[in-house]
Amino acid sequence: MNVQHPLEAFTLVFAWMQYETIWEILTGTGIAYIPFLVFLVQAFSDAYTGMEAKAGAKRSVHAMELRIIMAFSVVVLAAQPMIELQTSVLEYEDPCGTNSDPADTPYHDVFDNYITPAQVPAWWYGTLAIGSGITGAAIDGLGCPKDYVQTRLDFDRQRINDEQVAAEVEQFVEDCFIPARSRYQRERPDVDPLLDDYGEDDPQYIGSYVYLNTYYQRYQASKPVEGWDYEEQRSGAYYDDNHPPPHGRPYCHEWWTGNADVGLDGPGLRERILEQMEPGFWDRLHEVWADFADGTEQYEVEDAMIQRIIQNEASSAPIASADLVATDETAGQGLHERVFSTVAVGLGTAWYDTVEHGPMMYTIRSAAPMIQSFLLMGIIMLLPFLLIISLYSWQTVFVATFGIVLIKVWDYLWSVSIWLEENMVRAMHPDTLSYLAASNVGNLLSPDGGTQGTMLMIITGLLHIGLPLVFTTLMGWGGYKALNQINAASSSTTGSVQNAGTRSGQGAINEGRKQANI
Repeated sequence: MNVQHPLEAFTLVFAWMQYETIWEILTGTGIAYIPFLVFLVQAFSDAYTGMEAKAGAKRSVHAMELRIIMAFSVVVLAAQPMIELQTSVLEYEDPCGTNSDPADTPYHDVFDNYITPAQVPAWWYGTLAIGSGITGAAIDGLGCPKDYVQTRLDFDRQRINDEQVAAEVEQFVEDCFIPARSRYQRERPDVDPLLDDYGEDDPQYIGSYVYLNTYYQRYQASKPVEGWDYEEQRSGAYYDDNHPPPHGRPYCHEWWTGNADVGLDGPGLRERILEQMEPGFWDRLHEVWADFADGTEQYEVEDAMIQRIIQNEASSAPIASADLVATDETAGQGLHERVFSTVAVGLGTAWYDTVEHGPMMYTIRSAAPMIQSFLLMGIIMLLPFLLIISLYSWQTVFVATFGIVLIKVWDYLWSVSIWLEENMVRAMHPDTLSYLAASNVGNLLSPDGGTQGTMLMIITGLLHIGLPLVFTTLMGWGGYKALNQINAASSSTTGSVQNAGTRSGQGAINEGRKQANI
């Protein structure tokens, strides 16, 4: 049997363990037999208080026998545990990967100490198997779209975890980027060839190729930078050669690239920022780009990644990283004005990042299958009470079966929503690199005013949340109408039988009176 999430393998077995415990308590105390006592009392009560003759009393006995047989079949098939279920026979099937053993997941280390094999009633074992089979087959039919959204979410989670690198980035922005950008805005040099090669947005980037070829060669660090050797040629004017500092003050272009000749003195700041990415992220990133990034150079992908990491740092620590998002206007403001502007930008960025596509959607994607697992667990645990309260009614069994299968189908609906979302992203952002690497502030300030981002937010919310909700509501309404039709037909048939029985009984009484008069 397959499960839709590794956690479900453990919650499912745990739920049936609790079901078995509750069922044993109910049978041990005799509560599980109360419905059969109710059937006997109702049958004798109907026969005693009814006005029918022997035919009517006989009908009541037959009705009682039928109800007992139906209830007994519910007990045997849908109440009494009989088929063993354990986590070792459950598999998590990744539609776009391979089958995996839940024992290889982190959940196993926690839950395995509490999980023992459980017994499952035959009816519910079949229900779960059918529901999982239908859902798995439907998901397989969708195929595997490129995971642009998840890659974007992975982009958003990248941070500079090394405090030394983070401090060095701030120093580089203060000593190199802001002075170079301010000078570029004042002088407006003729750098059209560079802009044609690297894009009009290149001057917005701290590793700008325009600045590397112009102003970064004129500016240097204002204080020694760890990892750079002291050289009299570039730092001698600031220090006594007899008492040199432990580190040197590199020029901005070599600070960024590693050396004026690129990399002779070890990794520069650019490479050190790239090393902050999560292990294996490059492999996933390149896989996403493989089908549509023909002609995209490696350095373009790396630069986009650096920009995203720095923007993430600016939004998560707005005051400490004020200059990471400094603009021409803020560069000339006073300290209090810059702090106020930075806080405003930081709060706006954090809000937009939360409500549009960042942590909220990551949480929804991660939490939805877990909620499904816990919901199934709760329903299964409470089934014994439901069966007894309904007097072992097959109608209740069918309703519960319908509900369990419906919840299992939610996973297919989420897969459909993910498939549509991925393709909508590709359709609305043909240049997927710009979608993955764009900052949320950049989206707000984009020419369309963030319209595409807002549309994706609405579509994502409707698909991930609204689609299962609407589907469940419609199916519930359809099931309710179907039950009403069945009940109406049953009442009509029962009424006809009762009328026929009454007429037969009355006919027998009249015939007896005639015979007595004779």
